[in-house]
Amino acid sequence: MSLLRELQNITERTYQQNSGINLEHFIIGKQRFRDLSQYCTPEARELSHLARVFFRVLNGRLYMAIYYSDEVISYLEQNDPRMGLSEKNIYPFVVFFEELNHAVHAALKFLAGEKDIHKEEFIRDLELMARIDTYQILKLFLAYFNKSKKLERFDRLWLRYHLFERNDYSYESPRLAHRYREINWLSEKYTRFLDALQPAHRVDELRRFREFPYPVKKRYIEMLP
Repeated sequence: MSLLRELQNITERTYQQNSGINLEHFIIGKQRFRDLSQYCTPEARELSHLARVFFRVLNGRLYMAIYYSDEVISYLEQNDPRMGLSEKNIYPFVVFFEELNHAVHAALKFLAGEKDIHKEEFIRDLELMARIDTYQILKLFLAYFNKSKKLERFDRLWLRYHLFERNDYSYESPRLAHRYREINWLSEKYTRFLDALQPAHRVDELRRFREFPYPVKKRYIEMLP
């Protein structure tokens, strides 16, 4: 099974959801990425060119395309995260997973009736869920290679450093800078809350949390101790 398919399956099983799609069918190459990028707003062109997911609603249907740069694919082929995570592959793996996670959650939200895919709250919700899910998937991969099959304290510190402390918010767009600062703060706090729960309760909490609209998610996290 491909890495992309495996990660899609894990994400959908976590939330007991089925998008009904195979994301492998939505992968595009460099030329198609360039073509679609021409229709993006100037703000969107500030986003990373390492990977991108595109959405469009037409005649009541959601269309999507997922792009991964040769650089990301090459790093992951040479350093498959299923063989272990390290400084060499953690960033490409995060980039890879976050884009497919956006696609999964966008499809699920659209199926649930959320059609305004360009609304800022829709976008922030995708970013928040991606950051939370990325932390969970990184924990899963790291723990697998420990003899105890559990996460060590250093593992969490290492993950949090790479996921929450290395981010750059130097965007020309104030909205982008605010969006990603907010998402980083919210996801960092929420994952600390998750880590403090008993392992048996974490998945139920995640499933319940996912159902909230973004403003409720934000308020919920703000009220956490």
